[in-house]
Amino acid sequence: MNFKKCGMKQQYYFKHSDSEICKTVVYFYRYMEQNNLTEIEVFKAEPEIIGGGVFWCKEHLFCGDGTTETCGKSNCKDYEPRNNISGVCKHHTHRLYTHGDKITLKL
Repeated sequence: MNFKKCGMKQQYYFKHSDSEICKTVVYFYRYMEQNNLTEIEVFKAEPEIIGGGVFWCKEHLFCGDGTTETCGKSNCKDYEPRNNISGVCKHHTHRLYTHGDKITLKL
């Protein structure tokens, strides 16, 4: 099944209450299909904006402090500017996710 063509909005969920990384709803639908499940309980990921120079790298899954020691063209092989010229990397975000309500996803 091609979930993007179904008009589904991109949403994120945590598999467990202590999970640190959230996954897309598409990930969980594929997980259910691969494991012959019709439903799964997950925790909705609620966006939380961070500041103070702290950022999240979506490519390497870590928090940075805004210095070029861990992020930038000279320190990261996966650096890709958002505008395809220079500047902030496309993997750099000021949005983290916190655990929300427990819900049941169904196929």
